[in-house]
Amino acid sequence: MITYSKKGLRVAEAYYDEPAIQSGADVLRCLNYAQPIHGGNSQAFHTIHIDLCRTPEEIFAEMNSTTRNDSRRAEREGVTCEAQSQPGDAWLNEFFAFFEEFAAAKGLPSPNRDRITGMRDAGILDLSRALDADGNVLVWHCQYGAQARIRLLHSASLFRHTEDKERIRLISRANRFLHYRDMVRFRESGFAIYDFGGWYAGQDDEEKLRINKFKESFGGQVVRVFNSDRGLTMKGVLAVYARQALDRLRGQE
Repeated sequence: MITYSKKGLRVAEAYYDEPAIQSGADVLRCLNYAQPIHGGNSQAFHTIHIDLCRTPEEIFAEMNSTTRNDSRRAEREGVTCEAQSQPGDAWLNEFFAFFEEFAAAKGLPSPNRDRITGMRDAGILDLSRALDADGNVLVWHCQYGAQARIRLLHSASLFRHTEDKERIRLISRANRFLHYRDMVRFRESGFAIYDFGGWYAGQDDEEKLRINKFKESFGGQVVRVFNSDRGLTMKGVLAVYARQALDRLRGQE
């Protein structure tokens, strides 16, 4: 469990059904719980779980042929993977700089540095990256682990910064290879589930459907969990009510 600031609110964040301590925060956020939290604003959320309680060979065999072939080719091409389960400031700052460049190119918001640093300080953050044969970083992954599960939080690459189609394909292969190496590493660290961090349950958003197809290429099972927010102070209650109103408005669009 961590605490961090977001838009003037102090947020306490808990994961995967862990006991939630309600102190010193405006909002209690419970993510990836099996059931909705009583008294909170709860939203169903779909994701893909990969069973890590198998051999690396079994995990690899469940992936489709494209993902297996791309992973093998990336390794032959000299792609290497590095990781830190307790990343220092240098690695954290390198990740932030890379992700902010990626986010700007894709029109995404910058990462919440306070939240991610809080995960690091709580000992639950993991960073990994794939490098080409010349040592250039191609892909970063950011994950957090709790309750024997580890969840992908961010994946970033800069393929939009090049028009070299072969370079773009290399980045794609490196990303698949890094996911597989992450899974093997997490299995060796005692995690039972690799959580891909989301799966789009709709039918209209073509980009999200393409992301679904990528995640499904690794095998696994689509599951439904719940994310819930509960106000703990008057400011927190008002913020949760505002979020509920916004969710209803979006649902009507």
